Amino acid sequence: MTKTIALVTPWFGNTNGGAEVFCGGLARALSAAGFNVEVWTTCCRDPFHDWGTNHLPEGESEANGVRVRRFPVGPRNADLYAHLYGVVANGGGLAAAQEDELLTNSINSPALVAYIRSQRDSARCFFLPYMYGTTVNGLRAADPANRFLIPCLHNEPFAYLEIMQRTFERATGCLFLSTPERDFASALYDLSHKPTALLGGGLSPDVLGDAARFRQRTGITGKFVLSVGRKVPGKGADILLNHFGDYLALNPREEVNLVMVGSGDLDVPADLRERVLSVNPQSSQDVYDAMAACEFLIHPSLYESFSLVMMEAWMNGRAVLVNGECEVTQSHVVRSNGGLYFSSLGEFCEAMHLLRTRPTMRGAMARAGRAYVEANWLWPHTVGRFARFIAEMDRKSEAAATAKS
Repeated sequence: MTKTIALVTPWFGNTNGGAEVFCGGLARALSAAGFNVEVWTTCCRDPFHDWGTNHLPEGESEANGVRVRRFPVGPRNADLYAHLYGVVANGGGLAAAQEDELLTNSINSPALVAYIRSQRDSARCFFLPYMYGTTVNGLRAADPANRFLIPCLHNEPFAYLEIMQRTFERATGCLFLSTPERDFASALYDLSHKPTALLGGGLSPDVLGDAARFRQRTGITGKFVLSVGRKVPGKGADILLNHFGDYLALNPREEVNLVMVGSGDLDVPADLRERVLSVNPQSSQDVYDAMAACEFLIHPSLYESFSLVMMEAWMNGRAVLVNGECEVTQSHVVRSNGGLYFSSLGEFCEAMHLLRTRPTMRGAMARAGRAYVEANWLWPHTVGRFARFIAEMDRKSEAAATAKS
């Protein structure tokens, strides 16, 4: 019997958050390729709403041809979770019991875990991201031979918890979105005895934007550079704001603005408020339109496991400038020749100057980036890598069954 491919994730259906977007794209691509794929998730709307509230109806539904099963969330102590998470995020340590409390008060669904346990004989479960209760507890319930992680791992304090060591140990195998992510996981956890694979992110070629439509909708008419992502410190928004302000101070005649697309509150200094413009997109198409209108994309994030927005910018013919402290985005830039990276204010200013004043070079980088995406990261590439991983798991299962007989 062909086993169901179950993608298990805390939230599904929203367009915010790289892991959530990736899960939806992977589900659709696998379904289109003929896999029997389902998404098992909770009734919580998205990461930005209360994780202890069921916003969406329980039960089965269909989304773009994919069966979705939603299960109610369990009770949690949000204040305790916030306290313990803050300790970890600020570099503090937790006792083993406190780590358990942290995950107990994450997003959880006892009904989802019970369903995973009931489907041990009929499903291969792929859990993402790594750091939530649905993943940690779901892995415990799944068939030991068929519980896989797509961790979406970052070099962040959460990754160093002892409970995460046990979570990666419990997984049958791991699929990674980038080579630096796989290298980091291999250095942090003992993966030597389990199958791993580079799955990669995925992209559809229909992510093209319309610059004129963006300018008409927003009223933004001048030249601008673009940032796409949540406006929070972990995504480098504070670094970008400070560097951009210093760049303008050093280059007072520069006629360029910074447009920031994404959720979150960022305190923009009074002297920059006419130069730093915030746009709240209503759809993914609004983001693509902004990409088509900008000079180039600046992606200052420190924590990425793949970085879809870079790929989208390249598909829209835009070079990128990334934070060199993020190994994933730096690796993409180096491998593709699709842009530049910075690790200091001086490097940021020099890169800005080069990209703004050398449009021929900027265009060549954009074309190289697009070629890199088209050769590696479209959904057919990702599905092909996934299919090869499944085939290898089938081969090993058949070999084990033959050895027992």
